[in-house]
Amino acid sequence: MQPDPGGRSSPIPFFSQAKGFQRLWPLVEENLERVFDSGKFSHGAQVAEWEKALSARTGARYAIAVNSGTDALVLLLRACGLRLGDEVLVPAYSFFATASSVVLAGGVPRFVDIDPTTYAMDPDALAEAVTPACRFVMPVHLFHTMADMAAIGEVARAHGLTVVEDSAEAIGMRRGGRHAGLFGTGGVLSFFPSKTLGALGDAGAVLTDDPELAHAVDALRHHGRAGRTLDNFPAIATQSSRPGVNSKMDDVQAAVLLAKSTTLEEDIARRAALAARYTERLRDIPGVLRLPRSTARPERGDRDVFYVYLIEAERRDDLVAHLDGRGIGTEVYYPVPLPRQPAFAGLGCRDRRFPHAQAAAERALALPLYPDLGTEDVDRVCEAVADFYVRQAPGAPRAPGVRRTRRVTGDGTGDGTGSATAAGRTESAGTPSAAPGTKTCAGTSGTPDDAYAEPPGTPHARTPDVAGLPTVPPEAEAPGGAADGSASRTSPVRVEFFPRRLFEADRKELIGLFREVALNPSQRFILGSRTVEFERVLRHSLGASDVVLCGSGTSALELVLTAMEVGAGDEVVVPAFGCAPLAAAVVNVGGTPVFADIDPHTMVVDPDDVERRIGPRTAALMPAHMFSVMADMPRFTTLARRHGLRLVEDSAVAQGAVLGSTPAGLWGDAGVFSFVQVKSCGMPGEGGAVVTCDPRLAERVRMLRNHGQDGRRRFVHHLVGRNSRFDEVQAAFQLHRFDQFPERLERRARIADYYTERFTPLADQGIVPPPVGRDGRCYYVYTLLVEERDALRAHLDRSGVASHVYYPLPLPEQAAFAPYAPAGEQWPRARAAAARALSLPVHHLLTDAEVEHVADSVCAFAAGR
Repeated sequence: MQPDPGGRSSPIPFFSQAKGFQRLWPLVEENLERVFDSGKFSHGAQVAEWEKALSARTGARYAIAVNSGTDALVLLLRACGLRLGDEVLVPAYSFFATASSVVLAGGVPRFVDIDPTTYAMDPDALAEAVTPACRFVMPVHLFHTMADMAAIGEVARAHGLTVVEDSAEAIGMRRGGRHAGLFGTGGVLSFFPSKTLGALGDAGAVLTDDPELAHAVDALRHHGRAGRTLDNFPAIATQSSRPGVNSKMDDVQAAVLLAKSTTLEEDIARRAALAARYTERLRDIPGVLRLPRSTARPERGDRDVFYVYLIEAERRDDLVAHLDGRGIGTEVYYPVPLPRQPAFAGLGCRDRRFPHAQAAAERALALPLYPDLGTEDVDRVCEAVADFYVRQAPGAPRAPGVRRTRRVTGDGTGDGTGSATAAGRTESAGTPSAAPGTKTCAGTSGTPDDAYAEPPGTPHARTPDVAGLPTVPPEAEAPGGAADGSASRTSPVRVEFFPRRLFEADRKELIGLFREVALNPSQRFILGSRTVEFERVLRHSLGASDVVLCGSGTSALELVLTAMEVGAGDEVVVPAFGCAPLAAAVVNVGGTPVFADIDPHTMVVDPDDVERRIGPRTAALMPAHMFSVMADMPRFTTLARRHGLRLVEDSAVAQGAVLGSTPAGLWGDAGVFSFVQVKSCGMPGEGGAVVTCDPRLAERVRMLRNHGQDGRRRFVHHLVGRNSRFDEVQAAFQLHRFDQFPERLERRARIADYYTERFTPLADQGIVPPPVGRDGRCYYVYTLLVEERDALRAHLDRSGVASHVYYPLPLPEQAAFAPYAPAGEQWPRARAAAARALSLPVHHLLTDAEVEHVADSVCAFAAGR
């Protein structure tokens, strides 16, 4: 080991995977190239391949990939039929998500003390804790070994409890040859970067042998819609069968997991060897009170896997400081038992005792353990521990060395697995400036925690004039089919609705950014410095006081509603026509969606109908900008103020739009954006943002996105938060492309202007374009209202033009939301839009010839009617 510039040995981080990733880079790069070739960056072919590989590895009949281990737990509980108020027995000592997932799914956690040897749920304590309200038991496999599933299973059968396993840390662990997660109805895995098998961001999976459960989880993770489309455009046309979420795994993360899984067995063996070395060197040191003990019997097909090497130590916190002084990273898992967490204060657990959980919280300490760690590093850690207990008296001065810097991952901590020796967050100070002529959030802090046209005539009127903007060269285009996979039957031209090679110009940069992030010495993969910088850039571009990046636009809506304390008994007025998250987000926080009809031309929600539906239980209004038109936000601002309601602006499709002088997202108490790949500011994966001028609201959203932590002390949770975090590699990609966003948006705007001028005279033929003008216009997709929609779509297909039907059924008529629709209620304009709306390609990669061909094809159809 080389000495550092100060003459000391190089620091030993708590976690690093840089060396292993460097070795695997050729395979990772190959897999990433496949993702780009497919053009599907979320819930696509690489994810499907990973699910098959994971199923084969674990022996599970079904492996369903999701966004995180936390989401996996929530979706598993919901799919198992957890009802509002059901009690779920969970260990008193575990990562926060074990209990928070129960609350997020609608249940109540009931805590059980642990076995002091395994740190898992004590079966005897479990039997004593069962109440008539208990319907589920959730054992957790922690650190290096499994819970006693045989004994827990006996208790569960005796009391009629459904067993769901929090096996997030347990990939590779087995009992009797059966993989962890398959002893009950289902289990979960987390692929957080520092896990035994980690991605380069958040990722998780549900394991089960139950086909009905697998089908339910599959639907829940994708807005209540089952199935996967392997083309480049999501299957939005499928209605929601149940209120779901957006918890789809990014294909770039699946690509990493497929590569890293090739060395998993080797990595597990290396971890075991390092753990054995620790045990050998630490067993006789006074002050080390407990070392890990295996309960596995290999001759019976058992296997433990050392995810973490955990000891119990006297004067634990002093030892942490001592090791830090030697440049050695450690982690305290977990400093506060779950029943004592501030977020669960309302559960009435303060007077119950959990002595073993409390003892572990006071004494447990995790030491560095990962395949890149050298044997000499383990020896150095052990020597430092011995030095503390043997050669230093209590209260002796700290050894000179590296000053400890607690890791703060952007706005709090990792998923219970981050390094404790990485630098904390830094932010730029000052209030951001906004674009000239736009509204800003004056007086608020800027430092949060972390057209061409022509008269339409003959179909070939003229080539669109795009002076001042680059035209996409033919060699940059890629052939492809319609969004629904159909192929042109007669036309030699094929215009994709969204191109598969949407990010082709940035392929090399993105792949390079993956390598850069993976090998960066900070080993920060979530909510790190790039995320902070992208938040700053967005604040500056908008003039917002705060921007909080999160896991998706759907999650952003739920975070905002939760931060506003919308819940049981509250109503939120939403459009009757639009994407499922408009209603599902309300349902998922415990509220009730109230559906309002839409404007028959713009297809945005009608303010007059919204006001008619405001009642004594109304807590918020949630208008949404649709396709290429912003909602009437001045009217909604007035309505919200008049009735004393919160105003949530679903601006997911409207980034870059301005109404009057106010950008989309800044009209209400909060707005949201989506960065899914097909959006105007899309990226190769899932992501979203909350935009607000309310500092208190921003603070709560920032905590809620990261398990309710406030960013000051790890593993102390003040709110029942979620895992809705932003990956560093996606932040890096957005920073790389953001300067080009105005140009991309202008290209879309000019295409839309051209379409509108060509199509406006077609109204008498039953083809109605969006309103003329750019004020309050967004350019996500360009949508016509067509009397003979199916005939036009078939004509376009024959002409080689892909089109898409969004939302063919109003929200209150979908199975997921019909229970919230009053009997006999009608939304005639929403139903008319669902029957007539047809969207045309408007993305920035369209060539002038393609744009003209689309317009000519529509005009030719009209001329033939």
